[in-house]
Amino acid sequence: MITTLEIQNFKGVAIRQRIDFAPLTLLFGANSAGKSTILQSLAYLHEVIVRGDADIDRTALAGEVLGLGGFARLVYRHELARTMVLRAEFLTPDNPNRLGRDLRDFPFPDLEDSIDSAWLELEIQHLSTHDYRGPVVARAQIGANGDAEPLLWLELAPGLRDGEPVYIRVNLGHPLLAESATHVVADWEDVSVPDQVQRAAIEREGGRSGDDRPLSSLGAMGFGDGRALPVFAVSRSRLSVLPPLDEPLRVILPTEDEPTAEQAITIAQIRTFLEMTVVGTVAQLASTLDRTLYLGPLRVVPPRGFLFQRAGRVSRWGDGLAAWDLLLADRTTLVERVNGWLKRLGAGCQVVVQQLVDTRATAEDLAEGHVDASVRRLLLDTGGGTLVLPSEVGAGIAQVVPVIVAALVEGKVPLVLLEQPEIHGHPGLQVGLGDLFIEAASNRQLIIETHSEHVILRLLRRIRETHEGELPEGAPSFTPDRLSVLYVEAGDAGLQVRRLRVDDTGEFLDRWPRGFFEERAHEVF
Repeated sequence: MITTLEIQNFKGVAIRQRIDFAPLTLLFGANSAGKSTILQSLAYLHEVIVRGDADIDRTALAGEVLGLGGFARLVYRHELARTMVLRAEFLTPDNPNRLGRDLRDFPFPDLEDSIDSAWLELEIQHLSTHDYRGPVVARAQIGANGDAEPLLWLELAPGLRDGEPVYIRVNLGHPLLAESATHVVADWEDVSVPDQVQRAAIEREGGRSGDDRPLSSLGAMGFGDGRALPVFAVSRSRLSVLPPLDEPLRVILPTEDEPTAEQAITIAQIRTFLEMTVVGTVAQLASTLDRTLYLGPLRVVPPRGFLFQRAGRVSRWGDGLAAWDLLLADRTTLVERVNGWLKRLGAGCQVVVQQLVDTRATAEDLAEGHVDASVRRLLLDTGGGTLVLPSEVGAGIAQVVPVIVAALVEGKVPLVLLEQPEIHGHPGLQVGLGDLFIEAASNRQLIIETHSEHVILRLLRRIRETHEGELPEGAPSFTPDRLSVLYVEAGDAGLQVRRLRVDDTGEFLDRWPRGFFEERAHEVF
């Protein structure tokens, strides 16, 4: 689960904004206020972590639905001298020993079980050297267990040349390490990069980066007794401070000499430590984003010839067609569960999967079980046995079905990003979506960009009913700690995000901004 996101100099965000997520997060605000920016920053973060590319246009999460335009279009006011910052805080339930290293002689024996959460902060800059000009993920910090003090600092060598390393400074005084670190300090410093080597590299490149700050901030960190924290050089295979998450790390000895037997043992320890704290933590954030469903604001209505066939097809969630494919391919209870929600929402229709004979299947194929004997198409029963294609009903149904499927789809889906799930839906349907989101948030995280008062009213009602013990039969319980309501607004200093707190009685503790409930009151009274 991603608990917090911080953004600076990304699209309309100038001053750093902290965005606190919950299992169910709602993003409210006026049109063009910047709500979608938050979802887009997660899609971009996924790309720079997994692919190491800071100049992305189309993303894996959103496909053709979202065009970011590359770094020059993403950085605030398109000013290339600015440093873009993305920081995520997240839970780390998986084993950080991703590459399965032998830990029997590892100097931090409890590390494998001690990292419950982590944070990653990236600095993305447009840099210009003799060998490269363009945006790169130039620096990073990694922390653990909610401690504000970084565990690691990572920085690209200033020349940005092929073969140059990533420098990683290790904070051996971090609470996670301090108790055991005294046993390794001398050995680790023996294979660390001397300060003069770092300074020489900086001086060769003029000592400056794209934002006119000293390129290396690593030398400023040290122990309380004045000793410097050790810095290690790690080989890189791509132009990013973050390594590929499926490759082992290689720690480089600062001299050209062959390592002694003792140094070889130390280097192996450092490699294992960095693989666990860099790759092992960042890979868990990447895994969450890899399995995220991003559903855009305008879902495509399946065309008349939309069938499920033997060969299948690759469809994306961004335009919603993946939801229809899942319904066509369903062999479990997905169709039944979707129909249950369509009934609860008062949608006036049910999903029907129709079997068609596949004339291409030979008798031999069928006898040996190599192929499915049928092609399937999806219809909607609008009552009285009348079956129609999805393109033959109102736009609201075609828009809400992918939302329901995204909330119910089986498998490991840790995060769902939804834009305007209420579009073309009548008020009663929108209210019912609140219950759908509450139930879905019990096994996955939802971040929803919406304009719907009706959704929030249902959530507030369920909080109040839960607190007072008056939940109707079959209604989901809900508590304020599982909800984050964020109000996004644009100002002279860029986009700002405010969290609006809710108490146990379903009342807002913070004043609701103009544009929602106040307008309704004016119209009624």
